[in-house]
Amino acid sequence: MSQAEPGPDADLYRARLQGAKLAKKDLGGANLALANLKEADLSGANLSEALLFAAQLGAANLTGAFLGGADLSEADLFGAKLQDAKARDADFRRANLALANLRGADLTGASLRDANLHGADLADAILDDADLTGAAFSEGEPLA
Repeated sequence: MSQAEPGPDADLYRARLQGAKLAKKDLGGANLALANLKEADLSGANLSEALLFAAQLGAANLTGAFLGGADLSEADLFGAKLQDAKARDADFRRANLALANLRGADLTGASLRDANLHGADLADAILDDADLTGAAFSEGEPLA
């Protein structure tokens, strides 16, 4: 099966992009469901409205990425760097964000329902209207 070139609205379902250099790439609306993006550099990338359902993003660099309206439900973002990411209305339901760096991220209106946030750094993150129902945090850990 051939894979499309990474770009807007690309179909990259189950793509193997571990360690890929995709900084500042326009992937808006792309289908990256079940993709392997472990350790990928997606800093400053546009992933608005992208489908990243159950994607593997462990240790990926999403610093300053645009994730507005993206579906990251059930994604594995263990240890990912999401500082200063723009993730308004993004869907992180049941996502693994353990040890993720969300410092300064804009999570306004995002769904973090049932997400694993153990050890995540949420300092200065904007959580206005975010749904944190059932989200798991480390004991005694402040939200921000």
